[in-house]
Amino acid sequence: MPQLRSGWLTILPSGKWFVQLPRQALAKRGGKPLIASLGPFSQQKRLYTGLPSQQPGRIRTRINWKMINHSLRIGPILGILTVGEGATFVGNRDNFRDICLSGKKWGALVFVFTPQGINWEKKRVRGFLYNDRDHTWQNVVMPFPHVIYNRIPTRKAEQQTKVRQTLEKVNEMPNVTLFNRCFFDKQELFSILKEYPEVQPNLPDTKKLDTLARFRHFCSEHHFVYLKPVRGKAGEGIMRIEYKNEGWRVQRLKDYKAITRRFSNLEDLWKYVKGHVRQKKYIMQQGIRRARYRGKPFDLRVLVQKDGKGEWGVTGVGIRRAGSQSITTHVPRGGSIHSLSSVLQALFPDDAQKVEESIHQTALTIAGSLHNEIKDLAEMSMDLGLTTDGSIWFFEANAKPEKFDEPAIRRLSLSNLIHYAQYVSRLQNGRGVQAG
Repeated sequence: MPQLRSGWLTILPSGKWFVQLPRQALAKRGGKPLIASLGPFSQQKRLYTGLPSQQPGRIRTRINWKMINHSLRIGPILGILTVGEGATFVGNRDNFRDICLSGKKWGALVFVFTPQGINWEKKRVRGFLYNDRDHTWQNVVMPFPHVIYNRIPTRKAEQQTKVRQTLEKVNEMPNVTLFNRCFFDKQELFSILKEYPEVQPNLPDTKKLDTLARFRHFCSEHHFVYLKPVRGKAGEGIMRIEYKNEGWRVQRLKDYKAITRRFSNLEDLWKYVKGHVRQKKYIMQQGIRRARYRGKPFDLRVLVQKDGKGEWGVTGVGIRRAGSQSITTHVPRGGSIHSLSSVLQALFPDDAQKVEESIHQTALTIAGSLHNEIKDLAEMSMDLGLTTDGSIWFFEANAKPEKFDEPAIRRLSLSNLIHYAQYVSRLQNGRGVQAG
């Protein structure tokens, strides 16, 4: 198998592609035109050699390449799937830009596209390349990507007919890897994980919120309960219920502050809860008395990804501490960020390393269990709780994690993303590796 090497690719607004390769590689053409085999369907394109003259709108990026029978193969080509209309797209553009620049650094050609930009017959995609010279997104026609990174931004968008059809068609394509297929459903996650004995000790009791009888029994059993929307995000819609001073107290978030109401019985509390839940699906979850740091409870935010060998690893762990007027640890709702090492040293001075290892192992065990049941997983973030005795509890997971604020975690997450794409791409191993 020919060895992968690094070169440079320049793409002009006119659609011409120029490559800069070592002289010995070009000499091996035997005088034949330089033809590239692009994407998983080996689409042929004539390339120009050298560096074109300065032109507005040109994009220059590092690429990995190999030569087979006078045909140049470059890549991997990584497409970030989102939604949008016409000549625009939506989503976290800062995140997309970082991924594109990471591709430039490590030799992957990254672009953003929407379902509307796909030409299924010609296996081509009209998408957007990031031009870091003038900080703009340029509309270009690209080969179909080897790897598709699903960053559809909302559950509602993911349910659009065009999006669902696109994901189904991609699933049927040979040598195209899709990850991550869809948002997680909290209820489904716990249904999956409770079947794995090695994970069961980390799961708080979790039930569907549906009837007064089930609600009454659950609250009477635990006295400390969280109500969470099955398809919520960033702490939206969460309610905290606790039996205190011979009565029931419920807290919910409104305008980043906790609104508190008190009830003498569960029947009246149920009416209040149903008035806010309405038709949304919710779960009830046993409340866990977490360890506190500087007087406030905190969560462990863990990022788990597959790497350049296709193996799961913990990219990083951050601490998210609850705000003074919040019932969640989410930073936009008043939470604060702290380093794992400082918190563990403060709480477990003699066992900090042991506790950290346990956190990593728990996260990997959970990721492996979900990977066994859910197709096309390659990354996830999860919220874990830590108690004063060092016990670890799983609260929820996110199939489309947002970027971590910790610079070291962020850098490694981008590296893993690109190198995983290289691992699964057809270019990397000649046949293609399916995610899963």
